[in-house]
Amino acid sequence: MSGHSEALMQLMSQAQGVTTLFLENVVREVDIGIHEHEIGAPQRLRFDVYVMLAGAAEPSGDEIDDVLNYEYLIRALDQTLELERAALLETLANRLLDRILSPSAVEGASVIITKLDVLDGDGQLGCSMTRLK
Repeated sequence: MSGHSEALMQLMSQAQGVTTLFLENVVREVDIGIHEHEIGAPQRLRFDVYVMLAGAAEPSGDEIDDVLNYEYLIRALDQTLELERAALLETLANRLLDRILSPSAVEGASVIITKLDVLDGDGQLGCSMTRLK
């Protein structure tokens, strides 16, 4: 699977619509990296998270208990960042995916992590991962 759009298309072919919950542009200081100068020197990372749920129907009521409360995305991010230091963005993305895919209503998710200060304004480096259950 190459990314979020392809995952959406696959889910759309199986269901009558898809609902996507998202968390975008969340910046955290994270101790990550493989280079000696990165260890112990937190870097600014931007997190963009997309969670796919099968269906796009109106909830049975207008109450938070009738939907997946997307605030769990912030908790999942914060809990993931409290784990043992990851050297690779890929490791961090996988850990985050594991947490955000845990609710039974979730069919798939995408995580994009961007290192904000690596290229001094001349582009961005990062990692994107998408998984379907």
